[in-house]
Amino acid sequence: MDGLYEQMDFILSGGALNLLVDFLASRVKAALILEPRDADLEVLDAVGVQTKGLLVKEKASKLASFFPSHIPAGKFETDFAAIEGDWPWAIRIHGIYWTIYVLLREKPEASLLSDMQSAAGLISLWQTFQHFEITEARLSRLSYIVLATKNTLAAIFEPMPITYYAAFLSDVLRESLFPRSISIFKDDGGTLTFLEGDEIETPERKGIFAEAFTPPVPRVVQADDHTWRVVLPIPDENRRLFCLGEWDHALTEETLNFLELFGNLAARALSTNRLQFEGLQKEEKVSSADFAIFSLSKALSLLQEQKTRESLLKLSADVVSELVPKGSCFFAAWDQKSGAYVPAAFQKKGIATPFSSSALSTAQPFPKNSGIFFDLSDTKTSERPPYLDEALSLWPEMEGMRYIFLLQVNDRTEGFIALEPGSEATHLPQNSIAALQIMAQCLALELRQFDDR
Repeated sequence: MDGLYEQMDFILSGGALNLLVDFLASRVKAALILEPRDADLEVLDAVGVQTKGLLVKEKASKLASFFPSHIPAGKFETDFAAIEGDWPWAIRIHGIYWTIYVLLREKPEASLLSDMQSAAGLISLWQTFQHFEITEARLSRLSYIVLATKNTLAAIFEPMPITYYAAFLSDVLRESLFPRSISIFKDDGGTLTFLEGDEIETPERKGIFAEAFTPPVPRVVQADDHTWRVVLPIPDENRRLFCLGEWDHALTEETLNFLELFGNLAARALSTNRLQFEGLQKEEKVSSADFAIFSLSKALSLLQEQKTRESLLKLSADVVSELVPKGSCFFAAWDQKSGAYVPAAFQKKGIATPFSSSALSTAQPFPKNSGIFFDLSDTKTSERPPYLDEALSLWPEMEGMRYIFLLQVNDRTEGFIALEPGSEATHLPQNSIAALQIMAQCLALELRQFDDR
């Protein structure tokens, strides 16, 4: 049994090729044993000659054309054909999934083909065993890829910022396909920006990186003896990601199929995440608008109940702080007794703060201006009332203020509200601006009524 096992192990591990060489050496003067490798022929062994290389380039299809194209009736089949060149005769031993060629310089005798059946049978056992090993390895990889896909599905549609999403893609590709490196770039239509992974030189905008439409299908952009580089685009409505992976070996069909499946899932998830964030932003805007309307309604009724100018202005500052809780606001109002605009209220992030006692002197209230709202960040100096620039230089509280709401009624300006939205906000929402404009009008009317009493 030990001897039988050793013989079988020897044959299945490649010893069948040695036995074929021994068989041919006793019957022919010269022979080449070849196996197709894609478009080329690989030299497995030789009898009576020195081989110049291990590959015969681009000859596999030509050699196959000399033989009939059919599936063997049994586990394997042996036939021969006359061909061209230095080796004018060829014997083919082939099964369903494999083919071995023996090239000869002399026409084989009929007895050679019949005597080769045993050696060909051993070749069949060896090739079938190799096929099973390859199939088992592919199934193992496929099983791992299916598991990776299942785990990916559990998290890929979770809403997350684009940077977190890129990190998630990088982790999945590393853990599933074991690339030598993985880099993810964001394309906003104008530039490529590195997001996650192994930081490499930003690719030039040409080839796949310059195409207007890129489906989520992996594209091999480099394939040589040392590196396989694959680009997987992940498109969305107005942006896309490019996953650049490098491997030390050629990628199998299963790997490329997984990349295509993963690319389609990632593209759908990227689109879903964008829609979810847009929906959340719309909900926040609606909530903000509802809050502004509710606050404004409540504030207007309370403003009408105030008995003094001081309480009216203090309540107005409180209302503005509720609408812009992280900002600062400063009120200045016309004072009938002193004949000047004086500071009336100052709050930082909702907290009342002492202000300077300087007054903007004038003989009478400034006339009504054509505009009641000014954004100092984008309003030209010539478009706003001159006294605002004087107020900006006179009162330290005005430093850093961005928005100005004039309190105008009839033919004059009763005062103004200066507002800074806070360091975390770049601008005020439009609904908050509209609410503050309405409140400014109502406050102007209330202030005028106190002056007329």
